[in-house]
Amino acid sequence: MPPPRPGSRPRTKKPWEKTAHAKITSDLQITDGRYQGNLLDNLEKLNSDLNSRKIRESLFRLIARRVRAARFLDICAGNGTMGIEALSRGAMLGSFVERSARMSSIIKRNLDSCGVKPGHFEIFQMEAIPFLRRVGRRRRFWDVVYCATPCDSDYDGLLKCFGNGYSIRPGGMLIMEHPSDVVFPEKVGLLKRWRVFSKDAVALTLFERI
Repeated sequence: MPPPRPGSRPRTKKPWEKTAHAKITSDLQITDGRYQGNLLDNLEKLNSDLNSRKIRESLFRLIARRVRAARFLDICAGNGTMGIEALSRGAMLGSFVERSARMSSIIKRNLDSCGVKPGHFEIFQMEAIPFLRRVGRRRRFWDVVYCATPCDSDYDGLLKCFGNGYSIRPGGMLIMEHPSDVVFPEKVGLLKRWRVFSKDAVALTLFERI
């Protein structure tokens, strides 16, 4: 590496760049960013429902610029993996919606174990559609919304809420996780389908809000 030019300032590394990258060997680990390598807790019987780390890495490479300094909403959050991945990559706020009290407590435990500071996260123990209707009435919006659906397969109800603009700011993004044999319309209300990619039996459909 060439020496720095006279008078130039060396680039200051971010805290997580000063340590060697952790080896990722489990789908329960955070794959990149300041919390890379952290192993998240989960209910053993639900481990098979986790997104593989490969599809998470592919997604976050694609939306990296949208996530930085963004408000990220993780619906049907499970153990909070997707929201914590976003926080690890520089999201300003991670909001988690999970109907199970037990899983909500696991999300909190995972946030604490990663060292996420209060004020950068919030947890709502609610069903997905009632939550969306409530924030729709209150006109509260996020930059990126991720919706997994093992806890609520009412796609029509969910898409109706999202198509009305609930929770997604103008210009924002919705990511729907679903079985790869499910196909969503190209346009749903205020949403326009942007991209679809899949890995094995899981697909992600990305919409942008018009």
